[in-house]
Amino acid sequence: MKKAVVSILNRVPVVLIVIGEALVIYTATAIAKLAFTQLDPLYSVWYRVGFMTLLLLAWRRPWQRAKRGRLFHRSARSWGLIVLLGCSLVLMNTMFYVAISNMDMGIAVSIEFIGPLSVAVLTGRSWRERLGIGIAAIGVVLLAGISLSNPSDGGRFLVGLIAIVIGGSMWGVYIVTGRRVAEGGNSLDNLCIAVTIGWAAQSLFLGVPAVEHVLHPKSDATWALAPGGPLKLLALLFAISLMASFIPYVVEQITLRRTTSGAFSVMQSINPAVAVAIGLLFGEIPGIGELVGVALVIFAVIVTFSGDAAPAKGN
Repeated sequence: MKKAVVSILNRVPVVLIVIGEALVIYTATAIAKLAFTQLDPLYSVWYRVGFMTLLLLAWRRPWQRAKRGRLFHRSARSWGLIVLLGCSLVLMNTMFYVAISNMDMGIAVSIEFIGPLSVAVLTGRSWRERLGIGIAAIGVVLLAGISLSNPSDGGRFLVGLIAIVIGGSMWGVYIVTGRRVAEGGNSLDNLCIAVTIGWAAQSLFLGVPAVEHVLHPKSDATWALAPGGPLKLLALLFAISLMASFIPYVVEQITLRRTTSGAFSVMQSINPAVAVAIGLLFGEIPGIGELVGVALVIFAVIVTFSGDAAPAKGN
């Protein structure tokens, strides 16, 4: 089965895989927003990260004797990178869920791209990075200005804006630390360990209340309060984690080997547009100014990464 899936992914054009991946991720994300009516975003993201962690552990099994030597005997500096990788990934996901509970999904996805664009500016040497971040900044200012000026939801948007800026920053940290960790090989196994550490840290703050709020749903929940509701809620959260986290990452490990990192990043510029389109199906209707802001961010990503010919890495 695994070989058949890999064979199919190696035959399908990468751009179609990226589009399909975006459709799956943002459909799952939109469903997660519906789940917020039954379980608060912070507790929902704890389950998303938790199920992803359990799936990675079951898949990679880093405790195996053949792996223990190279995965667990490392320097303090190497362990620091692993901890930073896991915590940045978990915080990125946490802040994204806080953001989409306070703003439209397409806008959140667009603003979050500030993270990788900032990394490109700090590590790049060409005019593309500087021009790209300038265009993106105009788009983000336009998106933020329009929404903050709306008296009906400006306060909620500000909370979401702060969250997505933090989340985007953590995306940048994740990219930098992920590259450093990947240089030593065994990137998937290292990611598995990093996510486990990140989830453990997240559990210190969210674990107990997240379990309590599933066993005893909040008073304004609807179907989660019905008999069997908690089990249905857990099943929904598992499906969201599978679609939005685990499957996309596994697919990326295959597709990254078939293209350059720059080309892959350019293809991912379609993500904000897909997020807006999925949001429309769920009742999120952006204005003309917001669509212009999203388009500017997409254009910024294309400008920034279209000149990057470095090979993409997967393991």
